[in-house]
Amino acid sequence: MHKISLLIFSTMLLAAPVYSAEPTGLDIMRLVDTRDDGDDLIQKMKQRLIDRRGDVREREMISLRKDYGRDSRSITYFLAPSNVRDTALLTWDYDGVEKDDDQWLYLPALKKVRRISSSDRGDYFMGTDFTFEDIKQTPELEDYNWVLTGSEMLGDQEVWVVEGEPKNDDLKKNLGYAKTRYYIRKDNHMYIRVDFWDRKGQELKHLVSEEIRQIDGVWTAMKGTMTNVQSGHRTELTFSEHRYNSGLSDREFSERMLKRGYRDSGQN
Repeated sequence: MHKISLLIFSTMLLAAPVYSAEPTGLDIMRLVDTRDDGDDLIQKMKQRLIDRRGDVREREMISLRKDYGRDSRSITYFLAPSNVRDTALLTWDYDGVEKDDDQWLYLPALKKVRRISSSDRGDYFMGTDFTFEDIKQTPELEDYNWVLTGSEMLGDQEVWVVEGEPKNDDLKKNLGYAKTRYYIRKDNHMYIRVDFWDRKGQELKHLVSEEIRQIDGVWTAMKGTMTNVQSGHRTELTFSEHRYNSGLSDREFSERMLKRGYRDSGQN
């Protein structure tokens, strides 16, 4: 849904809204939310957790995603090391706020599925610097008030700078953030940096997306790093072996598959 050959990219630009004046922050975030990211995706991931002393833990994962109109479903399996193997996270991401998103975490050591409630979405996921909410490709747009604060050059890219503040104190508490700031490329509507402030309004962490290229006609980030400036901890993700539009079955995104693990999913 979002998270293109020259012909497809040109067609998308022609179909994009034409603004007679500067777009609003919400207009821009809608472009992020609706950009072409393929109908489905399989990708490998390597995860490195690095603490302030420089100690490193490494993990290997695989992720599957499928779009259902404006909704999407995704499932991520841990493949290695052995202490996290077969841990899996299933997300059903619904467009709009009328229905809360569904998330389930399977912990094989306990042989138990934990349902992630809306009040838990600000919790950190598996010792990383990403919360359960961060794992979704884009935030729920209706949870925030969005403001375009300007345009600038970030590296060699011209970007919009859009800030979002949760609409009420309950959302601020659940999300874990008082404010976010997105730097969004004007050419392909991908965010290449996100800044986060904690509930007290203190600088918390930064997400940087790198090595952005087209794969099967889809703009894709090959690397992402989330750095927590308060703890000195960071999480590095490297993505590889992307397969877009392979026709994933709906059954891949069920609680049953969550418990069985990737080796039985029929995709390997």
